[in-house]
Amino acid sequence: MSLRRTVTAIIGLELIIALIILLHIGENASPGVSLYKFTPLLGAIIGSCLTFFSIRKSALNISVERSEAWIGYEKAGWILVCLGQAMWGLGESFWRYYSAIGDPPFPSLADAGYMFFPALCFIGLVLQPNAKGRLERTLVALDSLIAMGALLAISWYLLLGAIAQSPATTSLAKFISLYYPAADVSLLSCVIFLLMRGHSQVYQATARRFSLFALGLGLCLFATSDFIFNLQQNAGTYVDGTWVDLGWPLGMLTIGLAAYLRCNLPRTAQEALEARRQNRVTYMGFRPVQLLPYILIFILFIVLILNVNSSDPAQAHIRFVLMLATIVVICLVLVRQILTIHENERLSHLQAASLQQIEEQAHHIAERNKELEEGIAHLKAVQTSLANGNLRARAQLQHGVLWSLASSLNLLADRLTNLGMAKRRLDLLHNALIDLSEAIARYRAGQGFKLPPSCANMPEVAPIVHAIGAPKSQLPTSAPLPSQDLPAKTPSWEISPMRNPSQSI
Repeated sequence: MSLRRTVTAIIGLELIIALIILLHIGENASPGVSLYKFTPLLGAIIGSCLTFFSIRKSALNISVERSEAWIGYEKAGWILVCLGQAMWGLGESFWRYYSAIGDPPFPSLADAGYMFFPALCFIGLVLQPNAKGRLERTLVALDSLIAMGALLAISWYLLLGAIAQSPATTSLAKFISLYYPAADVSLLSCVIFLLMRGHSQVYQATARRFSLFALGLGLCLFATSDFIFNLQQNAGTYVDGTWVDLGWPLGMLTIGLAAYLRCNLPRTAQEALEARRQNRVTYMGFRPVQLLPYILIFILFIVLILNVNSSDPAQAHIRFVLMLATIVVICLVLVRQILTIHENERLSHLQAASLQQIEEQAHHIAERNKELEEGIAHLKAVQTSLANGNLRARAQLQHGVLWSLASSLNLLADRLTNLGMAKRRLDLLHNALIDLSEAIARYRAGQGFKLPPSCANMPEVAPIVHAIGAPKSQLPTSAPLPSQDLPAKTPSWEISPMRNPSQSI
Protein backbone atom coordinates (compact mmCIF):
# COMPACT_ATOMS: atom_id res chain seq x y z
CA MET A 1 0.00 0.00 0.00
CA SER A 2 1.15 3.51 -0.67
CA LEU A 3 1.95 5.91 2.14
CA ARG A 4 -1.18 7.99 1.61
CA ARG A 5 -3.47 4.96 1.54
CA THR A 6 -1.94 3.54 4.70
CA VAL A 7 -2.35 6.80 6.61
CA THR A 8 -5.93 7.12 5.34
CA ALA A 9 -6.69 3.55 6.42
CA ILE A 10 -5.32 4.13 9.94
CA ILE A 11 -7.31 7.35 10.36
CA GLY A 12 -10.42 5.59 9.08
CA LEU A 13 -9.87 2.75 11.56
CA GLU A 14 -9.62 5.29 14.39
CA LEU A 15 -12.93 6.83 13.33
CA ILE A 16 -14.55 3.38 13.26
CA ILE A 17 -13.25 2.59 16.76
CA ALA A 18 -14.54 5.95 18.02
CA LEU A 19 -17.99 5.21 16.58
CA ILE A 20 -17.98 1.70 18.10
CA ILE A 21 -17.23 3.11 21.57
CA LEU A 22 -19.60 6.08 21.41
CA LEU A 23 -22.50 4.10 19.90
CA HIS A 24 -21.83 0.94 21.97
CA ILE A 25 -21.82 -1.19 18.83
CA GLY A 26 -21.70 -4.89 19.66
CA GLU A 27 -23.23 -4.53 23.09
CA ASN A 28 -24.22 -7.95 24.50
CA ALA A 29 -23.12 -9.63 21.26
CA SER A 30 -22.34 -12.65 23.39
CA PRO A 31 -23.55 -13.50 26.90
CA GLY A 32 -21.89 -11.21 29.40
CA VAL A 33 -19.52 -9.72 26.87
CA SER A 34 -19.76 -6.34 25.10
CA LEU A 35 -17.52 -6.16 22.06
CA TYR A 36 -17.07 -2.37 22.18
CA LYS A 37 -15.23 -2.79 25.47
CA PHE A 38 -12.46 -4.64 23.62
CA THR A 39 -11.59 -1.69 21.39
CA PRO A 40 -8.67 -0.57 23.64
CA LEU A 41 -7.16 -4.04 23.27
CA LEU A 42 -7.75 -3.92 19.50
CA GLY A 43 -6.06 -0.52 19.29
CA ALA A 44 -3.06 -1.76 21.30
CA ILE A 45 -2.66 -4.84 19.09
CA ILE A 46 -2.89 -2.93 15.81
CA GLY A 47 -0.72 -0.06 17.07
CA SER A 48 2.06 -2.32 18.38
CA CYS A 49 2.02 -4.43 15.21
CA LEU A 50 2.20 -1.32 13.05
CA THR A 51 5.18 -0.05 15.06
CA PHE A 52 6.88 -3.45 14.96
CA PHE A 53 6.54 -4.02 11.22
CA SER A 54 7.60 -0.46 10.44
CA ILE A 55 10.82 -0.90 12.43
CA ARG A 56 11.33 -4.39 10.95
CA LYS A 57 11.00 -3.01 7.43
CA SER A 58 13.67 -0.46 8.23
CA ALA A 59 15.88 -3.12 9.84
CA LEU A 60 15.71 -5.24 6.67
CA ASN A 61 17.01 -2.24 4.69
CA ILE A 62 13.91 -2.14 2.50
CA SER A 63 13.86 1.17 0.62
CA VAL A 64 16.82 2.29 2.74
CA GLU A 65 17.85 4.77 0.06
CA ARG A 66 14.49 6.54 0.33
CA SER A 67 14.02 6.60 4.12
CA GLU A 68 15.69 8.89 6.63
CA ALA A 69 18.78 7.47 8.34
CA TRP A 70 18.69 6.57 12.04
CA ILE A 71 20.71 8.75 14.43
CA GLY A 72 22.33 7.31 17.54
CA TYR A 73 19.88 5.26 19.65
CA GLU A 74 16.83 6.46 17.73
CA LYS A 75 15.87 2.97 16.50
CA ALA A 76 16.35 1.49 19.99
CA GLY A 77 14.00 4.16 21.35
CA TRP A 78 11.27 3.18 18.89
CA ILE A 79 11.77 -0.51 19.77
CA LEU A 80 11.18 0.33 23.45
CA VAL A 81 8.02 2.23 22.52
CA CYS A 82 6.84 -0.85 20.60
CA LEU A 83 7.55 -3.09 23.62
CA GLY A 84 5.62 -0.68 25.83
CA GLN A 85 2.61 -0.90 23.51
CA ALA A 86 2.80 -4.70 23.55
CA MET A 87 3.02 -4.79 27.36
CA TRP A 88 0.04 -2.45 27.69
CA GLY A 89 -1.92 -4.71 25.33
CA LEU A 90 -0.95 -7.70 27.49
CA GLY A 91 -2.17 -5.90 30.60
CA GLU A 92 -5.43 -5.01 28.83
CA SER A 93 -5.88 -8.70 27.95
CA PHE A 94 -5.60 -9.69 31.63
CA TRP A 95 -7.97 -6.85 32.58
CA ARG A 96 -10.62 -8.09 30.16
CA TYR A 97 -10.11 -11.68 31.31
CA TYR A 98 -10.64 -10.83 34.98
CA SER A 99 -13.65 -8.65 34.09
CA ALA A 100 -15.18 -11.51 32.06
CA ILE A 101 -14.86 -14.05 34.89
CA GLY A 102 -16.07 -11.56 37.50
CA ASP A 103 -12.83 -11.22 39.49
CA PRO A 104 -11.63 -7.73 40.52
CA PRO A 105 -8.96 -6.65 37.99
CA PHE A 106 -7.23 -4.26 40.42
CA PRO A 107 -4.66 -5.02 41.62
CA SER A 108 -3.82 -7.99 39.39
CA LEU A 109 -1.45 -9.20 36.67
CA ALA A 110 -3.02 -6.59 34.41
CA ASP A 111 -1.15 -3.86 36.33
CA ALA A 112 2.18 -5.52 35.53
CA GLY A 113 1.54 -4.94 31.84
CA TYR A 114 0.08 -1.47 32.32
CA MET A 115 3.01 -0.27 34.41
CA PHE A 116 5.60 -1.18 31.77
CA PHE A 117 4.16 1.08 29.08
CA PRO A 118 4.98 4.51 30.60
CA ALA A 119 8.41 3.36 31.78
CA LEU A 120 9.45 1.87 28.42
CA CYS A 121 7.89 4.74 26.51
CA PHE A 122 9.67 7.33 28.68
CA ILE A 123 13.07 5.68 28.08
CA GLY A 124 12.32 5.40 24.36
CA LEU A 125 11.52 9.11 24.16
CA VAL A 126 14.71 10.03 26.01
CA LEU A 127 16.71 8.06 23.40
CA GLN A 128 15.36 10.16 20.54
CA PRO A 129 17.87 12.53 18.87
CA ASN A 130 18.69 15.56 20.94
CA ALA A 131 19.93 19.07 20.19
CA LYS A 132 23.65 19.48 19.52
CA GLY A 133 24.38 22.53 21.67
CA ARG A 134 25.06 21.91 25.36
CA LEU A 135 23.19 25.03 26.46
CA GLU A 136 20.22 24.24 24.25
CA ARG A 137 20.03 20.72 25.70
CA THR A 138 20.23 22.15 29.23
CA LEU A 139 17.45 24.67 28.61
CA VAL A 140 15.22 22.01 27.04
CA ALA A 141 15.83 19.73 30.05
CA LEU A 142 15.03 22.56 32.47
CA ASP A 143 11.82 23.41 30.62
CA SER A 144 10.82 19.75 30.75
CA LEU A 145 11.54 19.56 34.49
CA ILE A 146 9.56 22.76 35.06
CA ALA A 147 6.62 21.31 33.13
CA MET A 148 6.89 17.99 34.95
CA GLY A 149 7.05 19.65 38.36
CA ALA A 150 4.06 21.87 37.59
CA LEU A 151 2.05 18.92 36.29
CA LEU A 152 2.92 16.82 39.33
CA ALA A 153 1.89 19.63 41.66
CA ILE A 154 -1.40 20.10 39.80
CA SER A 155 -1.96 16.35 39.83
CA TRP A 156 -1.24 16.30 43.56
CA TYR A 157 -3.99 18.87 44.05
CA LEU A 158 -6.45 17.08 41.76
CA LEU A 159 -5.78 13.41 42.44
CA LEU A 160 -2.49 12.29 43.96
CA GLY A 161 -3.03 14.01 47.29
CA ALA A 162 -6.45 12.41 47.70
CA ILE A 163 -5.05 8.99 46.82
CA ALA A 164 -2.16 9.39 49.24
CA GLN A 165 -4.55 10.40 52.07
CA SER A 166 -7.19 7.75 51.37
CA PRO A 167 -6.95 4.43 53.26
CA ALA A 168 -6.15 1.61 50.85
CA THR A 169 -6.54 -2.07 51.43
CA THR A 170 -2.88 -2.80 50.73
CA SER A 171 0.31 -0.81 50.22
CA LEU A 172 0.59 -2.28 46.73
CA ALA A 173 -2.82 -0.92 45.75
CA LYS A 174 -1.87 2.55 47.03
CA PHE A 175 1.46 2.45 45.23
CA ILE A 176 -0.17 1.45 41.95
CA SER A 177 -2.85 4.10 42.39
CA LEU A 178 -0.13 6.75 42.78
CA TYR A 179 2.05 5.29 40.03
CA TYR A 180 -0.46 5.63 37.21
CA PRO A 181 -1.16 9.39 37.55
CA ALA A 182 2.54 10.09 38.07
CA ALA A 183 3.32 8.07 34.93
CA ASP A 184 0.71 10.01 32.99
CA VAL A 185 2.32 13.24 34.14
CA SER A 186 5.69 11.91 32.97
CA LEU A 187 4.26 11.09 29.55
CA LEU A 188 2.71 14.55 29.21
CA SER A 189 6.03 16.06 30.26
CA CYS A 190 7.71 13.99 27.57
CA VAL A 191 5.28 15.43 25.03
CA ILE A 192 6.32 18.96 26.02
CA PHE A 193 9.96 17.83 26.02
CA LEU A 194 9.62 16.47 22.48
CA LEU A 195 7.83 19.57 21.24
CA MET A 196 10.59 21.82 22.54
CA ARG A 197 13.27 19.48 21.24
CA GLY A 198 11.63 19.50 17.82
CA HIS A 199 13.17 22.90 17.02
CA SER A 200 16.68 21.43 16.83
CA GLN A 201 18.41 20.78 13.53
CA VAL A 202 17.95 16.99 13.53
CA TYR A 203 14.17 17.44 13.48
CA GLN A 204 14.23 19.57 10.33
CA ALA A 205 13.88 16.32 8.35
CA THR A 206 10.28 15.69 7.30
CA ALA A 207 10.18 12.10 8.62
CA ARG A 208 11.26 13.10 12.14
CA ARG A 209 9.09 16.22 12.20
CA PHE A 210 5.81 14.46 11.30
CA SER A 211 6.55 11.38 13.42
CA LEU A 212 7.31 13.64 16.39
CA PHE A 213 3.99 15.41 15.99
CA ALA A 214 2.06 12.12 15.67
CA LEU A 215 3.88 10.60 18.66
CA GLY A 216 3.11 13.61 20.84
CA LEU A 217 -0.53 13.53 19.79
CA GLY A 218 -0.81 9.82 20.58
CA LEU A 219 0.73 10.27 24.03
CA CYS A 220 -1.61 13.16 24.77
CA LEU A 221 -4.65 11.08 23.84
CA PHE A 222 -3.46 8.12 25.92
CA ALA A 223 -2.47 10.17 28.99
CA THR A 224 -5.73 12.16 28.92
CA SER A 225 -7.89 9.04 29.04
CA ASP A 226 -5.65 7.47 31.67
CA PHE A 227 -5.75 10.54 33.92
CA ILE A 228 -9.53 10.94 33.64
CA PHE A 229 -9.90 7.21 34.37
CA ASN A 230 -7.83 7.59 37.54
CA LEU A 231 -9.92 10.58 38.62
CA GLN A 232 -13.18 8.71 38.10
CA GLN A 233 -11.82 5.49 39.57
CA ASN A 234 -10.78 7.32 42.72
CA ALA A 235 -14.20 8.98 42.93
CA GLY A 236 -15.99 5.71 42.16
CA THR A 237 -17.76 7.10 39.08
CA TYR A 238 -15.94 5.27 36.29
CA VAL A 239 -18.10 3.34 33.82
CA ASP A 240 -16.45 0.92 31.41
CA GLY A 241 -16.93 1.54 27.68
CA THR A 242 -17.63 5.31 27.64
CA TRP A 243 -15.98 8.24 25.87
CA VAL A 244 -13.24 8.12 28.49
CA ASP A 245 -11.92 4.95 26.82
CA LEU A 246 -11.41 6.73 23.46
CA GLY A 247 -7.90 7.92 24.28
CA TRP A 248 -6.42 4.44 24.77
CA PRO A 249 -7.08 2.87 21.35
CA LEU A 250 -6.73 6.15 19.48
CA GLY A 251 -3.47 6.91 21.28
CA MET A 252 -2.03 3.47 20.52
CA LEU A 253 -2.99 3.71 16.85
CA THR A 254 -1.54 7.21 16.59
CA ILE A 255 1.74 6.05 18.13
CA GLY A 256 1.84 3.24 15.56
CA LEU A 257 1.14 5.79 12.85
CA ALA A 258 4.07 7.87 14.12
CA ALA A 259 6.41 4.89 13.79
CA TYR A 260 5.08 4.20 10.29
CA LEU A 261 5.67 7.80 9.23
CA ARG A 262 9.18 7.77 10.67
CA CYS A 263 10.17 4.67 8.70
CA ASN A 264 8.32 5.35 5.43
CA LEU A 265 8.39 9.06 4.76
CA PRO A 266 10.99 9.83 2.05
CA ARG A 267 14.33 11.33 2.90
CA THR A 268 14.45 15.11 2.89
CA ALA A 269 16.74 16.61 0.25
CA GLN A 270 19.92 18.26 1.48
CA GLU A 271 18.95 21.55 -0.15
CA ALA A 272 15.64 21.61 1.76
CA LEU A 273 17.44 20.83 5.04
CA GLU A 274 19.88 23.69 4.51
CA ALA A 275 17.04 26.07 3.70
CA ARG A 276 15.16 25.06 6.88
CA ARG A 277 18.30 25.42 8.99
CA GLN A 278 18.89 28.91 7.64
CA ASN A 279 15.30 29.87 8.43
CA ARG A 280 15.54 28.68 12.03
CA VAL A 281 15.57 31.21 14.82
CA THR A 282 19.04 31.11 16.36
CA TYR A 283 18.69 33.67 19.15
CA MET A 284 17.68 32.74 22.68
CA GLY A 285 14.09 33.94 22.51
CA PHE A 286 10.68 32.52 23.28
CA ARG A 287 9.05 30.17 20.84
CA PRO A 288 5.32 29.42 21.18
CA VAL A 289 5.97 25.95 22.58
CA GLN A 290 8.31 27.39 25.23
CA LEU A 291 5.34 29.16 26.79
CA LEU A 292 3.79 25.83 27.84
CA PRO A 293 5.85 25.44 31.06
CA TYR A 294 4.97 28.98 32.10
CA ILE A 295 1.30 28.43 31.36
CA LEU A 296 1.47 25.40 33.66
CA ILE A 297 3.18 27.55 36.31
CA PHE A 298 0.33 30.06 36.06
CA ILE A 299 -2.18 27.23 36.56
CA LEU A 300 -0.09 25.98 39.47
CA PHE A 301 -0.31 29.36 41.20
CA ILE A 302 -4.09 29.35 40.74
CA VAL A 303 -4.23 25.85 42.27
CA LEU A 304 -2.04 27.00 45.17
CA ILE A 305 -4.31 29.98 45.83
CA LEU A 306 -7.38 27.74 45.81
CA ASN A 307 -5.68 25.33 48.21
CA VAL A 308 -4.61 28.08 50.63
CA ASN A 309 -8.06 29.67 50.65
CA SER A 310 -9.83 26.34 51.10
CA SER A 311 -11.17 25.36 54.51
CA ASP A 312 -11.35 21.67 53.65
CA PRO A 313 -9.15 19.61 56.05
CA ALA A 314 -8.12 17.35 53.15
CA GLN A 315 -6.68 20.38 51.35
CA ALA A 316 -4.73 21.34 54.43
CA HIS A 317 -3.13 17.89 54.53
CA ILE A 318 -1.81 18.17 50.98
CA ARG A 319 -0.77 21.84 51.28
CA PHE A 320 2.81 21.19 52.40
CA VAL A 321 3.65 18.98 49.40
CA LEU A 322 1.92 21.42 47.06
CA MET A 323 3.90 24.37 48.38
CA LEU A 324 7.14 22.40 48.31
CA ALA A 325 6.55 21.43 44.66
CA THR A 326 5.79 25.07 43.84
CA ILE A 327 9.06 26.20 45.44
CA VAL A 328 11.02 23.59 43.48
CA VAL A 329 9.39 24.72 40.23
CA ILE A 330 10.19 28.37 41.02
CA CYS A 331 13.82 27.45 41.71
CA LEU A 332 14.03 25.67 38.37
CA VAL A 333 12.60 28.76 36.67
CA LEU A 334 15.21 30.95 38.39
CA VAL A 335 18.01 28.62 37.27
CA ARG A 336 16.72 28.76 33.72
CA GLN A 337 16.53 32.54 33.77
CA ILE A 338 20.06 32.81 35.15
CA LEU A 339 21.36 30.58 32.37
CA THR A 340 19.40 32.61 29.81
CA ILE A 341 20.80 35.91 31.13
CA HIS A 342 24.32 34.47 31.12
CA GLU A 343 23.88 33.28 27.56
CA ASN A 344 22.45 36.64 26.49
CA GLU A 345 25.47 38.39 28.01
CA ARG A 346 27.80 36.02 26.19
CA LEU A 347 25.93 36.64 22.95
CA SER A 348 26.12 40.40 23.59
CA HIS A 349 29.89 40.21 23.96
CA LEU A 350 30.13 38.09 20.83
CA GLN A 351 27.92 40.55 19.01
CA ALA A 352 30.07 43.49 20.14
CA ALA A 353 33.22 41.68 19.04
CA SER A 354 31.60 40.83 15.74
CA LEU A 355 30.52 44.45 15.24
CA GLN A 356 34.06 45.66 15.99
CA GLN A 357 35.46 43.14 13.54
CA ILE A 358 32.92 44.24 10.96
CA GLU A 359 33.91 47.88 11.51
CA GLU A 360 37.58 47.03 11.06
CA GLN A 361 36.78 45.11 7.92
CA ALA A 362 34.67 48.00 6.65
CA HIS A 363 37.56 50.43 7.34
CA HIS A 364 39.97 48.12 5.55
CA ILE A 365 37.57 47.80 2.64
CA ALA A 366 37.17 51.59 2.49
CA GLU A 367 40.96 52.03 2.38
CA ARG A 368 41.25 49.35 -0.27
CA ASN A 369 38.48 50.99 -2.31
CA LYS A 370 40.26 54.35 -2.03
CA GLU A 371 43.50 52.75 -3.16
CA LEU A 372 41.73 51.09 -6.05
CA GLU A 373 40.01 54.30 -7.10
CA GLU A 374 43.28 56.26 -7.02
CA GLY A 375 45.12 53.49 -8.85
CA ILE A 376 42.43 53.19 -11.52
CA ALA A 377 42.43 56.98 -12.00
CA HIS A 378 46.23 56.95 -12.36
CA LEU A 379 46.12 54.08 -14.87
CA LYS A 380 43.42 55.85 -16.85
CA ALA A 381 45.60 58.99 -16.99
CA VAL A 382 48.60 56.96 -18.19
CA GLN A 383 46.44 55.20 -20.78
CA THR A 384 45.10 58.55 -22.00
CA SER A 385 48.63 59.95 -22.32
CA LEU A 386 49.72 56.92 -24.30
CA ALA A 387 46.68 57.21 -26.54
CA ASN A 388 47.52 60.88 -27.16
CA GLY A 389 51.05 59.97 -28.29
CA ASN A 390 53.01 60.60 -25.10
CA LEU A 391 55.05 57.40 -25.14
CA ARG A 392 57.13 58.59 -22.20
CA ALA A 393 54.16 58.20 -19.81
CA ARG A 394 54.61 55.39 -17.31
CA ALA A 395 52.52 54.02 -14.37
CA GLN A 396 54.16 54.76 -11.02
CA LEU A 397 52.41 52.02 -8.97
CA GLN A 398 54.98 49.91 -7.11
CA HIS A 399 52.65 47.77 -4.96
CA GLY A 400 48.99 46.91 -4.41
CA VAL A 401 46.45 44.84 -6.26
CA LEU A 402 46.86 46.97 -9.42
CA TRP A 403 50.65 46.50 -9.57
CA SER A 404 50.44 43.68 -12.12
CA LEU A 405 48.14 45.77 -14.30
CA ALA A 406 50.52 48.76 -14.03
CA SER A 407 53.46 46.52 -15.00
CA SER A 408 51.58 45.26 -18.03
CA LEU A 409 50.71 48.82 -19.03
CA ASN A 410 54.36 49.91 -18.69
CA LEU A 411 55.48 46.94 -20.78
CA LEU A 412 52.97 47.89 -23.42
CA ALA A 413 54.26 51.48 -23.34
CA ASP A 414 57.85 50.23 -23.76
CA ARG A 415 56.85 48.18 -26.74
CA LEU A 416 55.00 51.11 -28.25
CA THR A 417 58.12 53.28 -27.73
CA ASN A 418 60.31 50.66 -29.42
CA LEU A 419 57.87 50.45 -32.30
CA GLY A 420 57.90 54.24 -32.65
CA MET A 421 61.69 54.36 -32.66
CA ALA A 422 61.80 51.56 -35.20
CA LYS A 423 59.34 53.44 -37.39
CA ARG A 424 61.40 56.61 -37.20
CA ARG A 425 64.53 54.59 -38.04
CA LEU A 426 62.76 53.09 -41.04
CA ASP A 427 61.67 56.54 -42.18
CA LEU A 428 65.26 57.82 -41.93
CA LEU A 429 66.54 54.74 -43.75
CA HIS A 430 63.93 55.24 -46.44
CA ASN A 431 65.03 58.86 -46.95
CA ALA A 432 68.69 57.83 -46.87
CA LEU A 433 68.14 55.21 -49.55
CA ILE A 434 66.33 57.74 -51.73
CA ASP A 435 69.26 60.20 -51.36
CA LEU A 436 71.73 57.36 -51.98
CA SER A 437 69.94 56.33 -55.14
CA GLU A 438 70.10 59.93 -56.39
CA ALA A 439 73.84 60.06 -55.58
CA ILE A 440 74.42 56.83 -57.46
CA ALA A 441 72.39 58.15 -60.37
CA ARG A 442 74.62 61.26 -60.49
CA TYR A 443 77.64 59.04 -60.29
CA ARG A 444 76.38 57.03 -63.25
CA ALA A 445 75.89 60.30 -65.11
CA GLY A 446 79.66 60.92 -64.85
CA GLN A 447 79.77 63.04 -61.72
CA GLY A 448 81.87 62.17 -58.72
CA PHE A 449 80.33 60.18 -55.88
CA LYS A 450 79.53 62.04 -52.70
CA LEU A 451 77.86 60.35 -49.75
CA PRO A 452 74.58 62.12 -48.91
CA PRO A 453 74.40 63.60 -45.38
CA SER A 454 71.31 61.48 -44.64
CA CYS A 455 73.44 58.34 -45.04
CA ALA A 456 76.17 59.47 -42.65
CA ASN A 457 74.77 57.58 -39.64
CA MET A 458 73.18 54.72 -41.56
CA PRO A 459 75.30 51.56 -41.27
CA GLU A 460 72.72 49.76 -43.41
CA VAL A 461 73.95 51.56 -46.61
CA ALA A 462 77.61 50.75 -45.97
CA PRO A 463 77.58 47.55 -48.05
CA ILE A 464 76.05 49.48 -50.98
CA VAL A 465 78.60 52.29 -50.77
CA HIS A 466 81.41 49.76 -50.46
CA ALA A 467 80.08 47.84 -53.46
CA ILE A 468 80.43 50.86 -55.74
CA GLY A 469 84.04 51.29 -54.64
CA ALA A 470 83.63 54.43 -52.54
CA PRO A 471 86.63 55.50 -50.49
CA LYS A 472 86.69 54.98 -46.74
CA SER A 473 86.02 58.63 -46.21
CA GLN A 474 82.68 58.19 -47.95
CA LEU A 475 81.54 55.31 -45.71
CA PRO A 476 79.04 55.98 -42.90
CA THR A 477 80.87 56.75 -39.67
CA SER A 478 78.98 54.15 -37.59
CA ALA A 479 79.28 51.38 -40.15
CA PRO A 480 81.64 48.43 -39.59
CA LEU A 481 84.41 47.97 -42.14
CA PRO A 482 83.58 45.50 -44.88
CA SER A 483 85.51 42.30 -45.28
CA GLN A 484 88.87 42.61 -47.09
CA ASP A 485 88.06 39.67 -49.35
CA LEU A 486 85.41 41.61 -51.22
CA PRO A 487 86.54 42.56 -54.73
CA ALA A 488 86.93 46.26 -55.42
CA LYS A 489 85.58 47.93 -58.53
CA THR A 490 88.68 50.17 -58.96
CA PRO A 491 92.30 49.82 -57.87
CA SER A 492 92.04 53.07 -55.88
CA TRP A 493 89.58 54.58 -53.42
CA GLU A 494 89.64 57.73 -55.55
CA ILE A 495 86.94 57.40 -58.17
CA SER A 496 87.07 59.45 -61.33
CA PRO A 497 84.03 60.30 -63.34
CA MET A 498 82.99 57.47 -65.61
CA ARG A 499 83.56 57.96 -69.33
CA ASN A 500 80.71 55.73 -70.37
CA PRO A 501 77.50 56.50 -68.51
CA SER A 502 76.08 53.16 -69.53
CA GLN A 503 78.85 51.25 -67.78
CA SER A 504 77.56 48.96 -65.07
CA ILE A 505 78.55 49.74 -61.53
